[in-house]
Amino acid sequence: MGNTCVGPSAAGRNGFLANVTLWRPRGDDPTPAPALPPPSSPASDKAPDPVTIPESKPSSHHSSRSTDLPPAPASQPQAQAQDNTPAKQPAPKVKRVQSAGLLADSVLKRDVNTARLKDLYTIGKKLGQGQFGTTYLCVEKATGREFACKSIAKRKLITEEDVEDVRREIQIMHHLAGHANVVSIVGAYEDAVAVQLVMELCAGGELFDRIIKRGHYSEKAAAQLARVIVGVVESCHSLGVMHRDLKPENFLFVNQKEDSPLMTIDFGLSIFFKPVELITEVIAESLSEEEIAGLKEMFKMIDTDNSGHITLEELKTGLQRVGANLMDSEINALMEAADIDNSGTIDYGEFIAATLHINKVEKEDKLFAAFSYFDKDGSGYITQDELQKACEEFGIGDTRLEDIIGDIDQDNDGRIDYNEFVAMMQKGDNPLGRKGYQSNGNFGLGDALKLR
Repeated sequence: MGNTCVGPSAAGRNGFLANVTLWRPRGDDPTPAPALPPPSSPASDKAPDPVTIPESKPSSHHSSRSTDLPPAPASQPQAQAQDNTPAKQPAPKVKRVQSAGLLADSVLKRDVNTARLKDLYTIGKKLGQGQFGTTYLCVEKATGREFACKSIAKRKLITEEDVEDVRREIQIMHHLAGHANVVSIVGAYEDAVAVQLVMELCAGGELFDRIIKRGHYSEKAAAQLARVIVGVVESCHSLGVMHRDLKPENFLFVNQKEDSPLMTIDFGLSIFFKPVELITEVIAESLSEEEIAGLKEMFKMIDTDNSGHITLEELKTGLQRVGANLMDSEINALMEAADIDNSGTIDYGEFIAATLHINKVEKEDKLFAAFSYFDKDGSGYITQDELQKACEEFGIGDTRLEDIIGDIDQDNDGRIDYNEFVAMMQKGDNPLGRKGYQSNGNFGLGDALKLR
């Protein structure tokens, strides 16, 4: 091959056949072979070494080795042994990544041989494809009922986190079992190559596809679907679950009927969370250190037995102590609303959340009352004339109302609607409290109405 030559050269003067010695088999004839003429080079009892011919100039070995004899038969086994030596395999250039799913004894943490999917179900056509899994139609052999089977390939579970995600998805589906708008899980199975989740079959297709097919929904129909979706989210959050992948593709209809139930699917990215942990983050972002300290003292005052939890009786007593005279039904409603985890008591995080909510509602009530005060004719807008009258009542003179309305009026219609009013009052630097817009410098309508 190439420039490597082994054996007699073909460049002799008399041609190739003149330099070939024919060997004839002699069988059992003991007669010794006739003496051979001496070779032109020293005799050798092994195969000649390979010779590489340089490309730049002809080799000088052609003429000197033109009368070389073929190698002796005794040397053939040695040559064959050299040829049969296995070549060293080059090291792979691509590093193989071990799959945590394949390395795990069991993704489901149980004996994979206890129950096998193919023994109980017949796998049918492909229904859908996701990042980690493929969904197939499957039929229960014992009953003939149709289900959906999501098959998750273990080789795609590269990290331990991927394995934990599958385990958590199964846990969350069992945790949410029984909800009318969450797809039901029937069972989970595992073999050497995949984890299979058998679920309720939703044959009506995706919400996304139905939106595209219809082109648009009426306001009433859209509201009905939105109510279902928000209800699922509320239920998930109340049970400490965040879906984290809400989109029209993850809502399926049970059948093709117009009034088909809508089901939530794909909890692969979902997580468990503790409402109190989330509340703590909100507290840190919403309150100052002084406000947090005051709420802690109030919680301690109501929690008379220092258990860290407020009971219904402690709540009643505490509210009476601060001068809040509420009916039992109102206190029960307050307790139910504040008790996020349904434990029957209110812990510190739940207490803070309820307090923040009440303060927000009260502030919104004050804002609406203030807007209604300005909106004398109840039109839903504050005009320049109405604003002028309010300023005169509060003793705010020399005010450039055109500039104020220009700063607040986002849609430039010459008047202030409720949303524009709220946005103005919630700003730390609003026109009604800005120096130069009123006569006394730091006093504005927000201060007059005690909204700040």
